[in-house]
Amino acid sequence: MVTGRAPEERLLKFDAWARRQLDARLQWPTDPRRKARQIEQCRVRLERLVIELWRRGWCLDGQRLAKHILAAIDDIGAAQRAGRVKDFWPFFCRVVDRYVGINAEEIQTEARSLSGARSVGDVLGPLLQRIQSATLPDLIAQRRAEIAHAKQETLRVKLARQRALQAASKADAQQPQLW
Repeated sequence: MVTGRAPEERLLKFDAWARRQLDARLQWPTDPRRKARQIEQCRVRLERLVIELWRRGWCLDGQRLAKHILAAIDDIGAAQRAGRVKDFWPFFCRVVDRYVGINAEEIQTEARSLSGARSVGDVLGPLLQRIQSATLPDLIAQRRAEIAHAKQETLRVKLARQRALQAASKADAQQPQLW
């Protein structure tokens, strides 16, 4: 868990890794701008898979987390190559959104085996590490919460906008008619 890197650096590395994996494992349009936009949309959607694992309390990070992300991407790529994908985006969303639920028992078993404690040190060690350094799912959840919070308008912002509208309409009313 402890990597010695700043959280923002870890998130940027994860984002770049996810883009590379999506690019390499799935079929994309030939237009580079459209391809880049779709890859970014898919990368953001993959965060839902990570968040769902995190919400269930399964602390997977690093290679274990990557294994599940790649399994979901590979399922989509196999369906594309087999010609079973008519409309890519709904199919991609459905696979990503259902991945954790469909594979819940296996993931839960894996998460429990990782946290199988045999001594007090086995219990306290990971807890202390987690306090010192957030896991990648923790960082993704924090980023999503900050984005959601930033989108919420405060009363102060609403009042400032309303005052600006009132000032503009007052200025328009005082403007002499040219016609």
